[in-house]
Amino acid sequence: MLTLRVASLRPDLVRTWAGGNGPVDAGYVWHPLAKIWQDRVQGDRYMAELRAEPFAEEVASGFDVPLDLARDMASRVDEPMKDAVLRLYRSALTMGAEWEPGLSAVSAPSVVFWGRQDPACQIEFGRKLGASLRSSEVIEMDCNHWTVLQRPAEVAEILEKHWGARDAG
Repeated sequence: MLTLRVASLRPDLVRTWAGGNGPVDAGYVWHPLAKIWQDRVQGDRYMAELRAEPFAEEVASGFDVPLDLARDMASRVDEPMKDAVLRLYRSALTMGAEWEPGLSAVSAPSVVFWGRQDPACQIEFGRKLGASLRSSEVIEMDCNHWTVLQRPAEVAEILEKHWGARDAG
């Protein structure tokens, strides 16, 4: 999403763009965990009480991430990461409304890949993002929120095809 913002503000800096499961849409309603992180009191409490194993189990069960990968990810959530997550989510309260109009300025060839089963960022936001970017393709993947974790080989193939098309053109 941050690279997409750069592509909308400075199209000359981005040759291609690929991504997904991050809505840039004024109509997007933040998922429950994001709302907790965006609230100063609840978010600070959540992060203060965060423990790796229960968080890994929550990620694994709620987002269909293999438990070993969820444990690895959760083990890396240290104090600087917690602070970064809270700052990022708190800065993004109105991001969709602010950034969506700029999507029309993106000139880089784009491809959107999106997990169809994502409970936090529903597929219709992927389809709308693809249309806004005049994307060459919106690939609806049979997975959840973390497409790169859940389908790394498929995502690699999507990226190689996308970059290959750009190089051929």
